Amino acid sequence: MEVKIDVRPRSKNVMLVAVRGKIGSETVEAFKQELEKIVLSGNTRLILGLKEVTYLNSTGLGVLASMLRLVRKESGDIKLFSLAPGVKELFNITRLSSIFEIYETEEEALKAF
Repeated sequence: MEVKIDVRPRSKNVMLVAVRGKIGSETVEAFKQELEKIVLSGNTRLILGLKEVTYLNSTGLGVLASMLRLVRKESGDIKLFSLAPGVKELFNITRLSSIFEIYETEEEALKAF
């Protein structure tokens, strides 16, 4: 299964990035390229919905962490919301939940900006 990313403006300066599918060895490069394209086009305030991510490996976590560093250099941020249970557990185990702001809903993530 491939990873699918839908992007749309959520407010005048925040982009919604909805991710679906598996982020594993076969799809992580495409995932990275899509996120880089979004960020390098000037979108540095992102809310990422991960509810439909069925698998996320350590390389995928690394991509998210590197994108977070990149947007924060530009005074932006990435807020996560609606994490699938397995993905949420992975963020807790790796302690990335202390680096990323994680919200239950899209609205909460948006309001955090």
